[in-house]
Amino acid sequence: MPPARRRGSRQDNDLEEVYTLFNVDPPENFSGHSMSVSDVVVEGRTAFFCDSIGFKEIPFQPELANNVVQSPTIQVVLVEPGKLARIAEIGTTLDAMQQTVGGDIEAYYPFEEQVCIVCNEEGKINGLPLNRAIRDEDTGDIADIIAGTFFICDCSGESFGSLFTEQQKRYLEKYHLPERFFRTRNGIESVQYKPQNRER
Repeated sequence: MPPARRRGSRQDNDLEEVYTLFNVDPPENFSGHSMSVSDVVVEGRTAFFCDSIGFKEIPFQPELANNVVQSPTIQVVLVEPGKLARIAEIGTTLDAMQQTVGGDIEAYYPFEEQVCIVCNEEGKINGLPLNRAIRDEDTGDIADIIAGTFFICDCSGESFGSLFTEQQKRYLEKYHLPERFFRTRNGIESVQYKPQNRER
């Protein structure tokens, strides 16, 4: 993001003028997004946090910024219908994630920790095979069923990230075996099964 405009020798704190600068009359070659609350504007070695009334100066070390670069791949738990769950490395681009789940992605947040399921947004509509049941952590009842391939990843940052080793083990165990689904008087139930060698 280009530096915020200065009036004389002081930093411009007028949000309306900053909005105009970035959205109505942007600097040449600027292709950033609209300014909004929680954005950070960097000028030289100084950073300003955008809140609802103006800008507040915050500490900033530009030499550390290069360390916060999105990795080209992340380690996730990959869960495919009819197969054992496994640790996999997938690309972080939208195209790579869409290829992994076979269509437009959707993030689903059934867990208390900052970990999410990324699945095919239209898996059920498109008739993809039922994969795993998502159960209520208190009752154990089926809360939802994911159709099609999905992966589990960290979602604590601005973009999806790798699971920690302990998280990988936990979710690998939780969704390790594939499931078959059947209808009963009480609704839909599922049973785990061990796939044949060719299905693993």
